[in-house]
Amino acid sequence: MTHSRPQAARSLDLALDLAAALLAHMGLDRYPVVKMSKGRWVKRTGERLDALPYIVRGRLDAVLQLGEEGMQVIPVTFGPGEIALLSALFSGEPIHGEFLASEDLQIRWLPIHDLESLLQLEPGLLLLLVKFLSQRLREVRARERGWLERGVHERVCAGLARVALEVMPGTSDQPWTVRITHERLALRCGVSRPKLSLTLKQLESAGAIRLSRGRVELLDYAALTARR
Repeated sequence: MTHSRPQAARSLDLALDLAAALLAHMGLDRYPVVKMSKGRWVKRTGERLDALPYIVRGRLDAVLQLGEEGMQVIPVTFGPGEIALLSALFSGEPIHGEFLASEDLQIRWLPIHDLESLLQLEPGLLLLLVKFLSQRLREVRARERGWLERGVHERVCAGLARVALEVMPGTSDQPWTVRITHERLALRCGVSRPKLSLTLKQLESAGAIRLSRGRVELLDYAALTARR
């Protein structure tokens, strides 16, 4: 089996500056560190947020929904020093996406009420938030366009690679098996079920995966993440 790993953008510097500025006013000792193992769901679609995760260590993979047909994209990976999901501030809406620990995580949950109160008191911080969200929105839209323009093969590889992170084995000599129906996997990849099945057969013929009923065994993870 072959293993490999997950980006940076212009909004990252703004995100780190904003987080540092906010935390300088809040006092981190008030918010205990919470540990989450790799592959664990942090938040799921439809959940309401009362706190945002500040990432101390590890990475958080964001999978946002596109439209009503199950199309999804991975526009953002949050890393150490960032406060994830800042777009939820002043919203109150449930999240429209799924958030997974793509590495072992250490986070501090920062209450949204505390963050919003601080931003209302500090216009400079609020301006920095607006600048960050504007830049991040441009980047997310560019990634959405890129995802929608991808071919079926790329979508299936990207979707399967992400789903595999949820069940990654502890050691390289253990079987790496994803238990998922074709219907569910097609939804996660944003393709039709017939196109998914054809692509999975092609990947099996290429030696990247092995198929069985309701399961996909990964034989070459690097082949799924290789650029084409």
